[in-house]
Amino acid sequence: LLLTILEGMRRLKTATTPTTERVTRQTKGKVSEFNAFQREYLAVYLVIMLADWLQGTNMYTLYSGYGVSVSTLFLTGFSSSLVFGTFVGLLVDAYGRKRACVLFCLLEIAINAMEHVPSMPILLLGRVLGGISTSLLFSAFESWMVAEHRRRGFPEAWLAKTFGLSSAGNGAVAVVAGLLAQVAADVKGDIGPFQLAIALTVLALVLILRWPENYGK
Repeated sequence: LLLTILEGMRRLKTATTPTTERVTRQTKGKVSEFNAFQREYLAVYLVIMLADWLQGTNMYTLYSGYGVSVSTLFLTGFSSSLVFGTFVGLLVDAYGRKRACVLFCLLEIAINAMEHVPSMPILLLGRVLGGISTSLLFSAFESWMVAEHRRRGFPEAWLAKTFGLSSAGNGAVAVVAGLLAQVAADVKGDIGPFQLAIALTVLALVLILRWPENYGK
C-alpha cells in the first residue's frame, strides 16, 4: 500500500511539474513585457513633464522683460485651457491617442518658439495654443497608457504601479527642472529654459513615434 501511494505521488509530481514550470515561465515573461512597456511610457511621460516644468520657471520674468501685459497673457492661457479642456478629451478618443500626443509635442515646439518673439499678438497666440496643449497633456498620455496596458492583457492591478511611478517621477523632475532652468537661464537668459524645453520635446516626439495607435470606445 505504501509503495502504491509513493508511486502515485511520483506520477502526480511528474504530471504537474511541467505545467507549473510553464505557468511560471509565462508569468515571468508577462512581468518582463510589462516592465518594458512601463519603461517605454515613463521615458516619454517624464521627459514631457520635465519640459513642461521648465516653461513655468522663467515665464513671468521673460514676459516682464518684453514689456507686455503679463496678467493678460496668463489669463488668456488659463481661459484657453478652460474652454478647450471641455471637449479635447473626446477628440483624443475619436482621432487617436498617439496622434494627440504627437500634436501636443508639435504645439509645444511651436509655443516655445513663439516665446522668442517679443510681440503681444504672437505671445497671445502662444497662450491660446498653450491652453490646447495643456488639455492634451492631461488627457492623451495617460489614456494611451491605460488603453495599451489593457490591450496587451496586463492585470488591472498593475496600473497602480505605473501611476505610482508617474506621480513620484513627476515630483522628482519638478525639482530637477528648477535646477536645469537656473543653469539654462544663467547661460542663455530667461529664454534658456524654453530652448531646453524644445530640445526635450523633440526627444519625446521621436520616442512617441514608435508607439502603436489606440482609440476610445
